[in-house]
Amino acid sequence: MFLKNISKFISNYRYEQATVESITTVKAAFLDFFGVTYRGSEENASKIAFNTVEEIFSGNFILNLKASVIGRNLKTDILSAGFLNGVSAHVLELDDGHRGAQIHLGSVIFPTALAIAESYDLSGKEFLEGVIVGYEVGILLGKIVNPMHRNKGFHTTGTIGAFVAGTVASKLLKLDEEQILNALGLCGTQAAGLLESDHGGSMGKSLHVGKAVYNGILSAILARNGFTGSGTIFEGNEGFLKTMVYDNTDYTAEDFSFEEVLKDIGKVRVRDIYFKKYPFCRHIHSSIDTALKLKASIGDEYDHIENIAVKTYSVAAEHNNFNPKNMDELKQSLPYAVAISLVVGEVTVDDIDQLMEYGLLENYSTVDKVNSIKNLVNRMIILSDDKLNELYPEKRPSNVIIKLDKNFRNGVFQNLTLLPKGDFENPYQLSELIDKFKSNNPLYDVKNLTVIDSLEEYSMRYVVSKLNGR
Repeated sequence: MFLKNISKFISNYRYEQATVESITTVKAAFLDFFGVTYRGSEENASKIAFNTVEEIFSGNFILNLKASVIGRNLKTDILSAGFLNGVSAHVLELDDGHRGAQIHLGSVIFPTALAIAESYDLSGKEFLEGVIVGYEVGILLGKIVNPMHRNKGFHTTGTIGAFVAGTVASKLLKLDEEQILNALGLCGTQAAGLLESDHGGSMGKSLHVGKAVYNGILSAILARNGFTGSGTIFEGNEGFLKTMVYDNTDYTAEDFSFEEVLKDIGKVRVRDIYFKKYPFCRHIHSSIDTALKLKASIGDEYDHIENIAVKTYSVAAEHNNFNPKNMDELKQSLPYAVAISLVVGEVTVDDIDQLMEYGLLENYSTVDKVNSIKNLVNRMIILSDDKLNELYPEKRPSNVIIKLDKNFRNGVFQNLTLLPKGDFENPYQLSELIDKFKSNNPLYDVKNLTVIDSLEEYSMRYVVSKLNGR
């Protein structure tokens, strides 16, 4: 059984096996996660989730295990804490991910690891063990199922994310191989998340992450207590692969070999994750980076742009919403992301919030920059380019072509980005991640973050306390 081999890896993995590069990357990811989640806790979806959990669970249970809700300065039960931090981690569209696996990992892994490690007062080394195996299994499974899984309309962060959370929880709860197998089996039957929530401009996308964390923790605890799950939930005749990845004619459990896949298990690829700078869907980032390169030449003369053509790969071109109705739809709108970048430059969460206040999505605005953005959107076309599509998913290319009017240069400017900033081949420096943290959380004392540098030396209860400023 495939998951039996995965369970063995999870059970046997030790901190001492990790490379310095992996540990350094994971610490950077932890810092990035905390900053994104701390700010994300202020968003409307996070507030609604918090109020709902409080309404359902407040006063109903006597709980001895408590975990922190980031940005709230309070503790609650580990399931609720994991769920709430998962929602907050994903709501801004700024969480890390992996290009090949097509999954956001940190927003699932860290809420799970923090909830259990703080509650049980585990060591920093144990915490890192759980985090690393989470990235390892998440990348492995995500690369197996994609791009087919994503193309069938599933949100990998919600579906494979359940397995990832179950992996982290199982490791930190010190389950044996049989218990881990049961936990992963239970995760598989709860794996859910449809991309219509994404394209429909709803809060459902961040719900996927919170539920993946919740279901992973719940599955591990159930398995520890003797609850059984299907060991063939992934590759079985009515399992994950056959129902949610392949068409029935393309796959049977008997003729699909995992032998080559399993050769990679244990070769941690944490360094391959990407970090995000802009609060938009990752498929849009190459177009943003290209637009910013062009802005460096055009400057503030954007009102002299006659038309814009964005040529990109088909998945990115599908984000062609020219009329977003709310913030969630805006984060998925390639036309607006490019137009905003040409007018504002490198955009932050605060910039987006301000533009919304100025009537960015309203029918009328008195603010010149907002009207310039809308004018550029109206002059833009989005095209799926066959040659660029051939480069996906190894690359995420975007070619932006701008025609200027005769009063300003009267020329055509264009530029091409193959991989957006933040991928391993085009990385952010740690200082840039800290700048991102400061930008999103200007009132937070960044001196508290130094505890991450040497968290192996502390208990996670102490680490979380320091991060919370106590």
